[in-house]
Amino acid sequence: MRTKKYIALLLVVCTLPLYAGFAKLGTSGAQFLKIGVGRGAAMGEAFVAISDDVSATFWNPSGLATVTNREISFYHNEWIADIRHDYLTAAFPLGGFGTMGVSITALTMGEMEITDIDDPSTTIREDTGTGTYFNASDYAVGLSFGRMFTDRLAAGLTLKAVQEQVSNMTATGVAMDFGIHYNTGFKGLRLAAAMCNFGTDIAFSGRDLEFVQNPYPESPIYYELLPSTYRATPYPLPLIFRFGIAFDPIANESNRLTLALDLNHPNDNYETINLGVEYGYLNTLFLRAGYKAYTNIDYMKAMTGGEPVLDTVENVMTYPDWGDDVMELLNNLTAGVGFHLKTGVTQFKIDYAYMNKGILKATHRIGLTIGF
Repeated sequence: MRTKKYIALLLVVCTLPLYAGFAKLGTSGAQFLKIGVGRGAAMGEAFVAISDDVSATFWNPSGLATVTNREISFYHNEWIADIRHDYLTAAFPLGGFGTMGVSITALTMGEMEITDIDDPSTTIREDTGTGTYFNASDYAVGLSFGRMFTDRLAAGLTLKAVQEQVSNMTATGVAMDFGIHYNTGFKGLRLAAAMCNFGTDIAFSGRDLEFVQNPYPESPIYYELLPSTYRATPYPLPLIFRFGIAFDPIANESNRLTLALDLNHPNDNYETINLGVEYGYLNTLFLRAGYKAYTNIDYMKAMTGGEPVLDTVENVMTYPDWGDDVMELLNNLTAGVGFHLKTGVTQFKIDYAYMNKGILKATHRIGLTIGF
C-alpha cells in the first residue's frame, strides 16, 4: 500500500507542470545541463524509466540502484557550432546499501576573437577583429546515490556544482536531481520520474564587469575616478521534470525489445513527448532509434529552418505548409548502435548516437563504457 501511495504522489507532482500552456523560451542558463548522454541520446531521449547503466547519473539517479557492477563511461559529443560536450561518469555498488555515482560534465569550444562594436549610424563596418581572443566553457561535477527501498522501488539523488565561464567572468551555483523508479514486474514494465537541475539562481561576476567612472561627469572640477562594477541579473538553472514508461514486449536469451515513452516539462521551453526503441541481439549488438516531438507544432517547424509567412486570412505570422517535405519530421530524429563485448569479468561497451537537429544540422555522439 505504501508503494502505491509513493507512485501516486510521484505522478501528481511530476505531471502537474505539464498543464502549462506557454513556454518561457530563453529564460534559463546553463543549457549544457540538458544535453543528453549515452544510450538515451539514441532513443529520442526517452530514458528516464530505463536508466539501468552508469548514465543514470544524468537521466535518473534512482537507476543507479539497478547497477550491480562497477562501471566507468566516457561520452564525447560533437555538438552544434564546433562545440564539444564531454561526460565522464562512474558507478560503484556498495553492496546492499546502494550504488554511488560520480560525474563530470564539460562543454568547451575554440577561442573566439573579440571584435569592435559596430556603429549602426555609419555605412562603414567597424566590427572588425581586435587580435584579442577569449574562451567560453561550462562545467558541472556531480555526486549521485541510488538505492532500492523494496525489491521493486528505487530512489536516487544527485548533488552537483555548476560553473559557466565567459572570458574573465564566471557564474557558479549548486543543483540537485531527484528520481524514483518502480518496476511492476509485468513484462519489465517500469515507471519512473525525475526532477533535474533544481537549484539556486546564478549570476556572472568577474573583472570584465568592473570599470571606473567619474562621480560628477558634468562638474568642471576633477574628481577621482571611482571603481565600479556592473551587477549581472541572476538567472535560473534549466529545471526539467521527466516522467517515463518503459517495457520489454520481447525478452529472452537471444532477443530483447524495449519500448520507452517520456513526457518532459522544462521551465524554459515547450513540453516534449519522447519515444524510444532498443533492440538487443544476444546481449551483444544493439540497434536504437527515437524521436522527440514538441507539443508546439509551430516551434517544431521553426526549428527545421522554415521561414514564417503571413496568413492573410487570420492576419498572423505562421509557418509554411511543408506538404510532402519531411524536414519537419526529421528534426529531433535519433538513431544509434551499440556493441557489448565481454572478456572474463570485464565488459566493454561502445555506443554511437546520431541526432538530427534540423536547422542546426546533425550531432554525433560516441561513448565507451568499461564494466568490471
